[in-house]
Amino acid sequence: MTPDCGIRGPGGALPIKPGDRAALDLAMLIAGETSGRPLDEILSEFRRSRSTYFEKLRLFREHGLAGLLPRPPGPRQPWRRSLTVVAQIVNCRLRDPSRSADAIATELAHQNLRVSVRSIERTLSEFGLTRGRTNAPLFDQELPRAR
Repeated sequence: MTPDCGIRGPGGALPIKPGDRAALDLAMLIAGETSGRPLDEILSEFRRSRSTYFEKLRLFREHGLAGLLPRPPGPRQPWRRSLTVVAQIVNCRLRDPSRSADAIATELAHQNLRVSVRSIERTLSEFGLTRGRTNAPLFDQELPRAR
C-alpha cells in the first residue's frame, strides 16, 4: 500500500485521487488497525506523525467517515456571543431602539452576561438593527447657492 498511487491488497488495487486527504486518512487507519505491521512503518509510508494518527483515529471512532472530512479552520460557533446572548441583545434593542450599545452592555452585565460593546455593535449590525444617522444641517443658516 502506498499513499501515492492508492491501496494495494492481495486481490488488486484501489486508486486514490491525489489530494483526497480523507481517503488517505482512511487508508492509513485501515492499515494501522488491521495490517499487523508496525505503526511506525505505516506512519512513515503515509508521512504522518503519531499524534496525527491518533487524532484521526479518535475522530473516526467518534464521527465515522465524516470525522475525517476536512473542515475549515476557526471556531464552529460564536465564541463570545452564544445564542442566549444574541437573543438578549436583539431583545434589548427591539424594546428600546434608542438605546446605545454601551447601555445594552451595561444591562447585560447586570444579568451576569459580560459582552463587549463592540460585540454588541456587531450583533446589532448583523441583524440590521443599527440606528440610522440623522442628516442634521451643520449650520443654522442656509448656505449660499451657486450661480
